[in-house]
Amino acid sequence: MAAVALAGCGAGPGPGGSGSGSTPRPEPAVPPATTPVPPTSADASAGSPGPRSVTASRGRGKAGDVNGDGYADLVAEFGPADGRRLGVVHGSPEGLVPSEAVAVPRETFTSWPAAGGAGADLDGDGFGDVLAYGGPDDGPQGPHVFWGGPDGIAARTGPTPVRPPGPGGQIHSRAVAGDFDGDGAADLAMATPPRSGGLAEDLTILYGPFTRKGVPARSDVRDSPTGGDFWRLTADEIGRGRATALLVHEGDDGEQTSGWLLAAGPGGLAKSGRKLNQGMAAAFGDFDGDGARDVAVGDDGSRNNEPGYETEPPSVHRTLTVYYGNGRQAAFQGSAGAAVAGDFDGDGDDDLAFGGAAPTRDVSATAPKVFWGGAGGLAPGGGVAGLAEAAPLAAGDYDGDGDDELVLITGDDSTIVVTDGRQELTRFGTTEVPS
Repeated sequence: MAAVALAGCGAGPGPGGSGSGSTPRPEPAVPPATTPVPPTSADASAGSPGPRSVTASRGRGKAGDVNGDGYADLVAEFGPADGRRLGVVHGSPEGLVPSEAVAVPRETFTSWPAAGGAGADLDGDGFGDVLAYGGPDDGPQGPHVFWGGPDGIAARTGPTPVRPPGPGGQIHSRAVAGDFDGDGAADLAMATPPRSGGLAEDLTILYGPFTRKGVPARSDVRDSPTGGDFWRLTADEIGRGRATALLVHEGDDGEQTSGWLLAAGPGGLAKSGRKLNQGMAAAFGDFDGDGARDVAVGDDGSRNNEPGYETEPPSVHRTLTVYYGNGRQAAFQGSAGAAVAGDFDGDGDDDLAFGGAAPTRDVSATAPKVFWGGAGGLAPGGGVAGLAEAAPLAAGDYDGDGDDELVLITGDDSTIVVTDGRQELTRFGTTEVPS
């Protein structure tokens, strides 16, 4: 989704949240984000060095395919800043087709673009569903589901609210989708108000499959993994029946904060996590092709504008840190902005687009840069030709040719640009998506 600043004290392209207000717990030791997945017979017959990540095949699966035609679909926010609408652009053999896209009218649902628009098959019917945050103008705000089907989502039908367990069924917190126990059914994780008061929020995990009324098969509520309040979450991509890790970001007021990485397995998410470097941008992938999942965190360019808090330390400022599943780390300096992973060159190793932060008083704009995956891990490459002021938005195999396309949005949010990671393939205006 396009990054849009929310109200608060923080300043910059990332949305501001509530301040942390408490000291994080000491860092515990944890295993890598997920365990390696053995190659399948299909991998072996194709001569693949190992299993490809879900980002390299999301157009073939149900998570990101809302109408079930085998092509990934783009979920994003479209239109001018004062009238953005949640929309879906379907993939096809020719790639994304904006003329056949659909946007949700604002009178039906007003979404907050910072919440995700994630794709996941929550009810197990074989069609990807759209998870969005927002609500009707006169109703409660929270995570809602637009159900996918042969014709995509029903854009003029109100979505189903996701209600966590507990008194009142509060639904105001954001949610992300993953498969946290690896059983093949999509799950949701969300921050929910604590049962006993105080600043710290609970982490609620809703395990699928879900009914069409938004009711999960089971749920788990636990204390905040950060030791304080939080609201931002980043989940690994769903695919291949592996359990997906979860990154829980500490509460922020516009500044860069640390994420706590929770490993996943058959029993669900670990209750304690590994504290990573500060950075609000994050993306998962298999960047070195060893079959283990990796995670990259970076400076998204947002800053707290309160006096004395406008800067970040050198280890965070314009820094991207990569944590590999085998325990190795690498850091790159010079960029800030959004992070999007995908296999842009189709070699089986995930690549990463990072950068595109809008300028602020203290941070100048940075052009997006593509880091190419390989046996040695991510290696910095160049930018996308002609796109100095654009931000990574999404990735998917929208044309079904076996590699992912990298989608960026221009600095004024007026244009969607589809690329192969090196050069532009096509573009269309955000006002071109019909409602």
